[in-house]
Amino acid sequence: MGIRLIKSYARSWVGAADYLISQIEAEKVRKGQLLWIDAQCDGDAVSYCYLVAYWDDAFKTTEGVGTIKYDLQNATSSWESFYDHAVNVIKFLQPKNVISITGSTSVPPVTVLFVFYYEDAPAASQDIRHCAVEKLSWESAATHIIYELESKGAKAGQLIGIDAHNNLKEGSGRFAAFWNASLPALGDLRKDDYLKRVSKNDMDSWADQYEFARNHIQNVNYSHPIAVFGATSCVNMSTASTAVSWFTYGLISAAGNGVTNVFYAEDKVSKVELDKEKMEEKNFVADTQDKRFVNANSTAIEQKWMTSEEKTATTSSVFNFTHKEGVTLTPNATFTFGLPEGAEAALGLSLAFTKELTWQQTDSVMKSVTNKNTYEESFIIPPEHVAVCRVYTDRTELTAPYTMTFKSGRTSTGTWTGKKDVVNMLPVFFPINTSEEVIEEKLKTLRRH
Repeated sequence: MGIRLIKSYARSWVGAADYLISQIEAEKVRKGQLLWIDAQCDGDAVSYCYLVAYWDDAFKTTEGVGTIKYDLQNATSSWESFYDHAVNVIKFLQPKNVISITGSTSVPPVTVLFVFYYEDAPAASQDIRHCAVEKLSWESAATHIIYELESKGAKAGQLIGIDAHNNLKEGSGRFAAFWNASLPALGDLRKDDYLKRVSKNDMDSWADQYEFARNHIQNVNYSHPIAVFGATSCVNMSTASTAVSWFTYGLISAAGNGVTNVFYAEDKVSKVELDKEKMEEKNFVADTQDKRFVNANSTAIEQKWMTSEEKTATTSSVFNFTHKEGVTLTPNATFTFGLPEGAEAALGLSLAFTKELTWQQTDSVMKSVTNKNTYEESFIIPPEHVAVCRVYTDRTELTAPYTMTFKSGRTSTGTWTGKKDVVNMLPVFFPINTSEEVIEEKLKTLRRH
């Protein structure tokens, strides 16, 4: 189906979170499929607490459902103290287990901040960093949080998430961002327009706000692998209104707005690595066929044994990537592929071979690379003889697990196969009146050279 969402609301944040998790478990959402969990609230004494989870049911994974946990701060403390506490939680979580960091206004003056994560063995302490921007305008705040991330040294491959929240329903727009500086830096966030954003700020219902985010993620995912760094909504009430200004479920009152931002990247392959330790090589005859040429003349003749079309395919190396789990590449995705030392020679390719390939199918790509080889193009048939040419396709096949690492730090894994086919020919000559039985018996004794 693609991108889906699960909604939860309750009078308490614990109630909303526990119900959301129970719904995620009921849908059997696997680890790796959750994109973001987001918190919102209208900020009144009669507030509902809203949570929404976005997930990709087309994401391939062999992981199980997993156990979702959360750390909740629900107090009158400052946002900075909330962020510091969240950092201390995240730094001992394995990066793949962090789902989201999301905050919201609550019953004034209380605010909340969640860290949603999968339960697992703890990680060694990591260098988790954060920054925040608060502006009178949500648009200005959203723009500046990206600049702030870049100025603080955050890189592609390190970004954990960006969340929208505020202190009061009439408050300024605030965004907080978190990144893991212990992870490899895979490029700049703004280079080549990597980190993107779309937003919606209006009086549409919560359901419409969520659908805006879901639809955008889905539409991008059709044409590019998408990395989501936040699908985050917040109340944005008008200070001029004196009317009742809370959210009823699925409806934002006419007294104010809701604002939704989706921070994302059209993800690209940063590198492709083969597991050389698990590489296997096989050599075998993939195909044989017989070709017959008759010389009824009283003089010898020269005979070409391959057509021009066959000749161009005499030697080829084929690369096949079969996706198993993780990010699925879209058909137009490109990536640069190089072979590890030793594999080039086995496939008849030059040392330090690299080539840009295009993912041509949903789950696999095949790309042929022709490598000219020397061979005899013709032979001499004696007078009044039949030449039976046994044509062999000698195949060298390498297989190895591959890992594609994307600029976001996400991965895609599967099996790579490299094949080299070399067509060889062995001619055998018989007098023109030799019986078929004798020819067949002789051919049975031939072996591959």
